[in-house]
Amino acid sequence: MSYTSLAKLTAKFGEHMLISLTDRGDVATDAIDTDVIDQALADADAMIDGYVGVRYALPMETTPPLIGSLALSALSAPVFAD
Repeated sequence: MSYTSLAKLTAKFGEHMLISLTDRGDVATDAIDTDVIDQALADADAMIDGYVGVRYALPMETTPPLIGSLALSALSAPVFAD
């Protein structure tokens, strides 16, 4: 279970921005590359699990709002950096 989703990323950053950040192929598809998003989601989840898992049992039954916000913030760096 991911702490955030493509839908939440799209709501926060907009579809146009996500397309411009993830459509990296030799031929532009004008679509969000879900492989790039999925990898970024997995990376953010692993980072959060690394911190949270020291103190709490994982997986969490529900995602607390703060964790969801942290996941969105954590995703900003890897998606925007590549």
